[in-house]
Amino acid sequence: MCTTTHFHSRDCGHHWLQIAVACYPGLGFNTCDTFGGGRAREESPVVAVNTPCPACLRPGLYDKNTTRMILDIKNRCRWGLGPDRRDLGVDCGVM
Repeated sequence: MCTTTHFHSRDCGHHWLQIAVACYPGLGFNTCDTFGGGRAREESPVVAVNTPCPACLRPGLYDKNTTRMILDIKNRCRWGLGPDRRDLGVDCGVM
């Protein structure tokens, strides 16, 4: 199972995920079964950095198999038996 780190740039304000430990050499967002399928995963640790994000630093040239930009962050709570929408429980959002 590949693990990721969530980065937040203090310079440009963007957020992105990066593969921290690949479960097998060469695997990443495009090739590992850990990602996809719509199943919820555990949150990645957030690391604040003072450098620009990969998209600002090298527009269009960063490796999308090891780095993914986060387009939107939704803060919600869930009470139930698991993190996935198909698990028994109730979602709570603030509007």
